[in-house]
Amino acid sequence: MNTLTNTNGRHLTPPADFPVEWNQPEDAKLHWTRDREHLPDPITPMFLSVTAIIASEGYQRTTPVYEEAIVVRQDRTINTYEYLHLVPFTGTPEEVEARAQRYRNKMVAICSRLDKVWENEWHPAIKAIWQFWDSFDLAGASLPELCAHLEETLVRGANLYEVHYLMGSPMWFAIDEFATFYCDLFPGTTTLDAHRLLQGFDNKTLEIGRALWRLSRLAKASPTVCQALGNLPAADVLAALQDSKESQDFLSELHTFLSNYGCRCNLWDWGYPSWEDDPTPIINNIKNYIAQPDRDLQAERAKAAAERDAAITQARQELIGYPQPVVDRFEKLLKEAQIALVLTENHTYYIDFNGLGRIRRIIREFGKRFAAQGQLTSPEDIFYLKLDELRAMAAKPTCNLSKLALARRAEAEYWARYDEPTELGTRPAESIYLYSADARRMMRYAGGLIADGPLPAPEEGLLRGQAGSPGKVRGTARLIRSLAEAHRLQAGDILVTTTTAPPWTPLFLTAAAVVTDAGGLLSHGAVVSREYGIPAVVGTHYATARITDGQMIEVDGDNGVVSFL
Repeated sequence: MNTLTNTNGRHLTPPADFPVEWNQPEDAKLHWTRDREHLPDPITPMFLSVTAIIASEGYQRTTPVYEEAIVVRQDRTINTYEYLHLVPFTGTPEEVEARAQRYRNKMVAICSRLDKVWENEWHPAIKAIWQFWDSFDLAGASLPELCAHLEETLVRGANLYEVHYLMGSPMWFAIDEFATFYCDLFPGTTTLDAHRLLQGFDNKTLEIGRALWRLSRLAKASPTVCQALGNLPAADVLAALQDSKESQDFLSELHTFLSNYGCRCNLWDWGYPSWEDDPTPIINNIKNYIAQPDRDLQAERAKAAAERDAAITQARQELIGYPQPVVDRFEKLLKEAQIALVLTENHTYYIDFNGLGRIRRIIREFGKRFAAQGQLTSPEDIFYLKLDELRAMAAKPTCNLSKLALARRAEAEYWARYDEPTELGTRPAESIYLYSADARRMMRYAGGLIADGPLPAPEEGLLRGQAGSPGKVRGTARLIRSLAEAHRLQAGDILVTTTTAPPWTPLFLTAAAVVTDAGGLLSHGAVVSREYGIPAVVGTHYATARITDGQMIEVDGDNGVVSFL
């Protein structure tokens, strides 16, 4: 991984081959960090230009509601990578403390009714936004109607992000509050021990994993489908099966799967192809699954639930004799954390992928029309333009931005091979102290969107990260940087990657363990690893840089250590 000159309170000098030009000179005096947990790849211009509008609006609405510690998020794109600067609330120590206390009071209040707020407010609001998008005839609309729909989509998108941010803080707070209380109650325990009491509940991410596994069993039962999957590249499988009567049941179920789950992309940036546009990642997973023996995923989830119930019973036994207020608080925080953990995966399903994925469909419809008119080379090139450029092309049919889109695509492909710096600008002499204790704890728990000093120096023969899921496994490291490479992961391999997102969940049925550069205890990779009972070490910073594909490693998920063998 590329490093910088790291002197607290001093300017960070980037590598010579990573030129940085600040559009605003004052930006060089700020501290900019990479969110590799959500955006590990070069960011597509259309995704950034749209989300910059709707996410900013949504966040500004929620900041005064909860009185968050972070009042402004600033984004900059440098060499196609997104960097962010978080601006905290400032004031006298008394004002900061008072705001932090109000934030805590509001979190405690909403966490006590998290399930009701989801059922009565947030989920209905999301469904109404989905309905707005699903009821519009994209293909049949005239260009003026499509343009008007896009403008209204920006309004609905801001509403969706408002729900996103309203959900975020209470979910993380509830889980962290329980884990902290648990560890205080039972000295010598860890947050992983606390999470044993939260596992085994169903969520949308696990639902998709089961659906894909069932699809693989259907494929395995068909000799024709198995032959195609075994002998053809993933990109050619569907075309080869179209005229086969025997394969129609499989193709029908695959179509249903893509209809239900296909508008998601491989990561959070929906500028990259979705499953419904390119089902290759799904085909590759099915190819992998049919080589594996049968397994009962419902029984495995029941086992996780039984382990959860046993852990809860043990904790309650140890609480016998404690003052009743302590017992009551334990039960209250436990229930809230269980609800919150399910919501962490479900809100990503409803908002980040299947909500924002619907915006992708609208943008791609413009791309299809512009490509048909010769204004773009291909529909997908629309994602390498910006929102104002899309509007310009819609207003003037002679406006041809194909060369600009291709140039930006080439630029992204160039920088995608570069190990970009994790920080730019100027690191303050003290940074994390600016935030309240609750804010510091929450940010570290969620994966660290602020840098608490320079990265730790690499150690010889091992990597240290955060214990994401318990257990210890030895195996072959398989570096998978995108789902396009997922077919290389074989049963028993250890998945090593920058980050994972819900669309990566099918890989967790193949991997023996997971190691990531980015993420925290509530990152997708950690949560799903715990549900599937495989070890995980997350947030190592250096995994993809220091681990070689095919190398033998040991993953110690209890202690957050990866050893090179």
